Amino acid sequence: MRRFSCGRRGVGGVSLLSLVIGAVVALGTATPAGADPSSATVCTGGLAPGAYRSIVVPAGATCDLGVGPVTVTGGVQVGAGATFVLGFEHGPPTGTIVGGVTANDAAQVLVHNAAIKGGVRIDGGSGAFASACAVPFGVCATDFEDNAISGGAVINNYDGFWLGFIRNSVDGTVKITNNDQSFDEIDIGSNTVNGSLFCSGNNPTENTGHSPGGPSTVTGQDTCHVAV
Repeated sequence: MRRFSCGRRGVGGVSLLSLVIGAVVALGTATPAGADPSSATVCTGGLAPGAYRSIVVPAGATCDLGVGPVTVTGGVQVGAGATFVLGFEHGPPTGTIVGGVTANDAAQVLVHNAAIKGGVRIDGGSGAFASACAVPFGVCATDFEDNAISGGAVINNYDGFWLGFIRNSVDGTVKITNNDQSFDEIDIGSNTVNGSLFCSGNNPTENTGHSPGGPSTVTGQDTCHVAV
């Protein structure tokens, strides 16, 4: 039974993900806004709209960019046990990240309505109940929705509470493998992939019903299952 999903609508048509972001924005301590775009920005709280060369989220920290808009020219790196948030479900365009999004053993990475140039690489996770996910539900999720991604996407060995990859347009190969969301489910659907879409070793088997809306359109090989 579905217990948690960033893609599911909440009471009064408000998504759970938007509630998560609202709470984090209210409680986060902002780093200096409008940082010099020629230098890297270490983000440990809220971050104002603007231009940044690169963004680094240290281990265990939470970085919330709200709905932007932001322009990042040197990529985003998310550390172990950390959280990175940009945008929310069905929200406005949130900006452009050049250089891709990379996370190693992160608690959660939530990116919506962005242009990501340089791909997505999520490797490992810090569990379903990491401290960085304490507000307000105490559970971790990684979710990419409504993004334009060039350079492909790899999400491997993530072990949060829920994982979503929904309504993205991707130029490149997508690999979603060896992820363990045994507390909830893995939603992959309604994507347009100019390349191949590979799924294997996921627990539970990836789902393309409910929140995803339907199977993805894939120009190359598609090994993702349909389980509703």
